[in-house]
Amino acid sequence: MKKKTILGLIAIAAVVIAVAVLFAGYVGREEVDVAQVREYADPITDNILLAMNEDNYTEYSEHFDQTMKNAMPEAVFNETNAMIKSKIGDYVSTDFWKVKSKHQYTIVYYKAKFTQEPEDVIVKVVFQEITGEMKVSGLWLDSPKLRKK
Repeated sequence: MKKKTILGLIAIAAVVIAVAVLFAGYVGREEVDVAQVREYADPITDNILLAMNEDNYTEYSEHFDQTMKNAMPEAVFNETNAMIKSKIGDYVSTDFWKVKSKHQYTIVYYKAKFTQEPEDVIVKVVFQEITGEMKVSGLWLDSPKLRKK
């Protein structure tokens, strides 16, 4: 796939997920038990980021909901992950930053370290409960190097 096509697919997926999250914001906010959220969010997020280091799509997408799996099939993951690694390197560590709740979504933010990015990489993971399990409904990485074309 061409780079423009990949970026276009990523942009479309991000818009679809962002609209869902924004819509949830109009419905209401709820209080969050940070310790309870971190019990599931920290290991799932770490698993996703480590799977990126290993180029392991199966582990990367293990906790995704069906919408996320549709938005990030293996071929898109491979190209997106290669682009991310070329810009910021491999994942090293995360520090929990904050958590927000918007209706059925729980949004967890981390400040992550990557080998080739001197600044913090903000990792935003959106969770929702589906049939009794916490699933990832959105995932974003943001840093100065990632924003450069």
